[in-house]
Amino acid sequence: MTKKWIAPVAVAAMLVFALAVYPSLPARIPTHWDMAGRPDGYSSRWVGAFVAPSVALLIWLALLGLRRVDPRKEHYARFEDTYRFFVNLIVLFLAVIQVLSLGFALGWPVDMGRAVLAAVGVLFMGLGNYMPRIRSNWWIGIRTPWTLESEAVWRKTHRLAGRALVGCGLLAAVAALLPFQGMRYVALGALVLSALVPAVYSYFAWRQERLGGRA
Repeated sequence: MTKKWIAPVAVAAMLVFALAVYPSLPARIPTHWDMAGRPDGYSSRWVGAFVAPSVALLIWLALLGLRRVDPRKEHYARFEDTYRFFVNLIVLFLAVIQVLSLGFALGWPVDMGRAVLAAVGVLFMGLGNYMPRIRSNWWIGIRTPWTLESEAVWRKTHRLAGRALVGCGLLAAVAALLPFQGMRYVALGALVLSALVPAVYSYFAWRQERLGGRA
């Protein structure tokens, strides 16, 4: 998952898949679903087929280029494999969503509510496992004024974020398998909190560091 070729190959595969199924797609394609898996938003066939590979391509190119203009670009050498993992995982996640959505449009028996929630859960677990390895930078991770000011706060915040993302991602994946639809809302709320709590924590960790420095 840390190889340079994974992301571009995945983007190319997404484009090939879109071209292959395009003639069989309906004129209007579902592009949004409610928590029960019912489509509640539609797009044209062209948009539905090619927006995912286009977004994946832009994200891949952006993450390659933005690191070159990061004021802390020297830090990337310390987490090169982790950075590649993040890029590859995000692109592969978009590829999975593309296959699920176009498969649904083609009539495949896909429960989008469960499938997307499970995919998001796996995404969060993967990100969480590697989160503590990220070093201070301006583009990925929990980037608050307090983490960017202090390396110690950055490390503490990302250790917490890693545990939170893994735990909430696991909850989402399990909720996708359960018959109780209410669990999906609980999992969704937990996923949101897994991003918000570390950001709030970073302020208190920074404040504690400042108070400790004055002692």
